[in-house]
Amino acid sequence: MPTVVHVGPISSPGGIQTVIGTLSSNSPDGWTVETIESHSIGSFLSKLQVYNHAKNRLEELGKQSDDGLIVHLHAASDYSFLRKLRLAEHAHRHGGKIVFHIHSGNIVSWLGKKDRAKKLKQRLENCKATIVCLSERWKELITPFLGKCIVSPNPIDPVHCVDASVERNPNQILLLGRNDPIKGHDFAFQIMNELERRGSNLTLHCTGREEGPEGSTNIVAHGWVTKDEKVKLLQESSLLLLPSAYEGQPMVALEALACGTPVLASNALHSLPDVIHQPKEETVESWADAIEQIQRTEPEFGDTLNQHSVESINRNLASIYSSKLSSTFPSD
Repeated sequence: MPTVVHVGPISSPGGIQTVIGTLSSNSPDGWTVETIESHSIGSFLSKLQVYNHAKNRLEELGKQSDDGLIVHLHAASDYSFLRKLRLAEHAHRHGGKIVFHIHSGNIVSWLGKKDRAKKLKQRLENCKATIVCLSERWKELITPFLGKCIVSPNPIDPVHCVDASVERNPNQILLLGRNDPIKGHDFAFQIMNELERRGSNLTLHCTGREEGPEGSTNIVAHGWVTKDEKVKLLQESSLLLLPSAYEGQPMVALEALACGTPVLASNALHSLPDVIHQPKEETVESWADAIEQIQRTEPEFGDTLNQHSVESINRNLASIYSSKLSSTFPSD
């Protein structure tokens, strides 16, 4: 049986970790699946140890996988991209067939600096990598820099669903994200100040921050939450806010829709389902207007998430994997 190994941030919270977890827990039929950690939030020594372990494990798998080895690397930009590229080159030297999956929301800006893209494109071509991106729009943006891309949208873990036993709170809205300026916490807090000024009863629950602004009465900070806690927050909230400066294809938006929760997202984002709401302008007042309008509207979701089902993603990825191996094991 052929093997696919997912290489990326297995234990570091975030969207890529979620994607790898979903794919490795719901493997395509006929494939053995493994994961390799490539990231550490510790010291330089810790990072080096994790990197070297990844290299060693890729070598071992290359020797053991008689039926073929797909090395599916999940990369953001900057050091994440370069680290995965070095691992891709190492795995290629040891017989692995490379799938290089780009998740970053600022990859185009990063690739456009200096003569970076030309050199990276050549290195990817040298290890015969198949480049995977998240949407047709990302394909349009990335292709001029790195060449041909294949689209594979993010999968939704089936645990995200509407649960009739969880009561929806019409006055609870939600922001999910790590404590990073690009996630827009402070902007969301300004929106809540505006809503409070208008007499709204809405309360914002947010992750990533350990506490809300001093004196705030309509913000509840949860810090970092478990997967089960995140699912419950999505199921009981009436709206998810996504004021991020950039994203690849934000998992929280897809997960919210799967839980029956509408999403209001920044106009800076793309590659999202058509049912996502967006404000007319990127101002506090316009966001507050949009929130009030959504609260008065019955949500509609249609079949927009079909392409994000695990079954659909697995069919697509299995086709990519098989085509990589068929070039190695030609039919008689």
